[in-house]
Amino acid sequence: MKKAVIGGFLTLSGSVGLGAVLISVSSNMAMGWTTPPGRIMTTVLDNGALIPLIVSLAMLALGLIVLAVEYFRK
Repeated sequence: MKKAVIGGFLTLSGSVGLGAVLISVSSNMAMGWTTPPGRIMTTVLDNGALIPLIVSLAMLALGLIVLAVEYFRK
């Protein structure tokens, strides 16, 4: 039960962090970009939000993995 709470907390924190990064990036979109990385990733790189984006994605993934393991353990 304790691991499920930790997994839920990580998932919630990761999704809130990801939403915050995407909202901050969408309010300051880049004017010039190239096709391979795309407009959002170019804006993320220009604003220096790559590390918070990676940390939020890692927390979200880790939380989902913990929840899945605890769900299938029973």
